[in-house]
Amino acid sequence: MKIFITGEPGVGKTTLVKKVVEKLGDRAIGFWTEEVRDKKTGKRKGFKVVNTDGKEKLFASKTFTSKHLVGSYGVNVQRFEEVALPLLERALREGKGKVIVIDEIGKMELFSKRFRDLVREIAYDPKLRLLATLPIRDVHPIVKELRRLPGAVLIELKRSNREGMDEEVLKLLT
Repeated sequence: MKIFITGEPGVGKTTLVKKVVEKLGDRAIGFWTEEVRDKKTGKRKGFKVVNTDGKEKLFASKTFTSKHLVGSYGVNVQRFEEVALPLLERALREGKGKVIVIDEIGKMELFSKRFRDLVREIAYDPKLRLLATLPIRDVHPIVKELRRLPGAVLIELKRSNREGMDEEVLKLLT
């Protein structure tokens, strides 16, 4: 089963993923991304990647100088890859009883070719279960491709349908 969650920014996609990961426990393998906010101003200053092994790293920041930019954020692809890719590679080897979690398949993450290749490999392996989030817009050809993946379930998360969605997703995955 492949489940893709999409929706407008801030609707709760990452919150949903984290709830599902918490309920799955050690049956989940993968990562999610979180906003990093300035403690004084409360303004967003970057994004970190957090994996199910507890490793985390800031990978996009307004202070990073990078050839990879999304808005005012410089993206450090290597920092993202160091946290996210080892778990996805392990999931390909050992993922047969696990749910692979990828939050998100978005602009910042897609700067990594290795990430794009792993996402495709996981998405097209019929033996693997996947829970992933996609941006609401097709920001890259792979997003458009995954949105139309045969047999996959695409859920558009909205404020009106997000309550209890973690239970619905768990039912679909188990």
